[in-house]
Amino acid sequence: MKKTLLLFVVAGITFTANAQLTLTGTSYTQNFNGLPTYPTGWSTYNAATSTSLGNIEAIQYFGQSFPSVMRPDTSCIATVYVGGFKDFPSANVCHEGDDYCATTPPSYSDRALGVRQVSPTNATHPNLDPGASFVLKLANTTGLKTFALSFKLQSFDTSSPRVTTWTVDYGIGATPTSFIPVTTTGVMTTGGNTFSNNTVTASFGTALNNISTPVYIRISALSASAGSGNRPSSAIDDFTLTYLATTSVSTVSAQPELSLSVLGTATSDKLNLSYDAEEAGNYMLSIYDLAGRMMHNETIAAHTGAQTVSIDGLHLAPGMYIAKMNNGNSSSVARIVVQ
Repeated sequence: MKKTLLLFVVAGITFTANAQLTLTGTSYTQNFNGLPTYPTGWSTYNAATSTSLGNIEAIQYFGQSFPSVMRPDTSCIATVYVGGFKDFPSANVCHEGDDYCATTPPSYSDRALGVRQVSPTNATHPNLDPGASFVLKLANTTGLKTFALSFKLQSFDTSSPRVTTWTVDYGIGATPTSFIPVTTTGVMTTGGNTFSNNTVTASFGTALNNISTPVYIRISALSASAGSGNRPSSAIDDFTLTYLATTSVSTVSAQPELSLSVLGTATSDKLNLSYDAEEAGNYMLSIYDLAGRMMHNETIAAHTGAQTVSIDGLHLAPGMYIAKMNNGNSSSVARIVVQ
C-alpha cells in the first residue's frame, strides 16, 4: 500500500517541477524542508550534459518511506540501493549509523534533495552516472548583478566506494544548448565510503548580470563516477544565492561586448582565439574543463578593435573546454573542442 501511495504522489510532483523562480530582494535561500514537494524553480534531471539539460526525473522515495542509506541492513538492502532522486534527512542533523530499518526509525524535519546513482543503463533510473543534475531555473536576472552561491554538498553512503565529482555551471535562454562551469571553493566530491557535509561556494562574476531571459544554475555529475562497486548517495542543502541591484539597467545593458571565438581547429598544444574589444586594458583569459577545473590562466593586454591571441603549450586532452575572457566590466565565453 505504501508503495502505491508513493507512485501517486510522485506523479503529482512531475508536473510542477519545472516552474521558474522570480528573484526578489538581495538573496534567495532554499533549505528543501518542504520536500517531497519541489520548491518553485527546482527540478531534478537525468542525462544532463554540458550541452543539454537532460530529462526531468522526479523524486521517487521520500520521508520515512525508504530506509536510510547510512546503514544498509540486510533486511532493507534492496530499497537502500535502488536508484533515483530522493528526499533525504539532511546531514545537518542525521548521523552516520542512523538506522532507518528499525521499527521506529529516527525522524528529522531538516531535509535535503538527493540522488542515489546507479548504472547508466539501469532500466528504471537511467543516465544518473553520469547525468544526475539538481537544477534551479530563474525567470531572469533583470536589474540584478554580482551573483554568488553557497550550498552544502552531502555524502551519505559509507558502504559505497565509488567517487562522484560534481560541477556547478549555468545556462542562459529558454532551452540552453551550452552550460558554462564556474570555479568553486570546497569539496566537490561524494562517495568514497564517506559520510560528509561540506560547504561549497562559487562566484559568477558578471556572467549573470541583468539577463532578461531564463537562467539555469545547476549542480551536476557530468562525468562518470570513479572506481568500482556501489555508487554514491549524495544530496544538496542550504542553497543560498546572493546578488545586488544594478544602479542602472541601461548602463549594464550597454556593457561592451568581446565576441570571443575560436579560430581554426584547436589542438592539444595550440589554440587561436579572436575577440573584438570595445575598450582597451588588461583582460583575464581562462580556460576550464567541463568539471570546472582551470587549465590555463593569463592576462591579455588588449587594444580596441578586432584582435587575435595564440596560446601554446596547453597539453590538453582531446575533449571540450570553455574559454572565458573578462575585465570586470565585459565578459565573453567560447566553447573549445580539442581534436
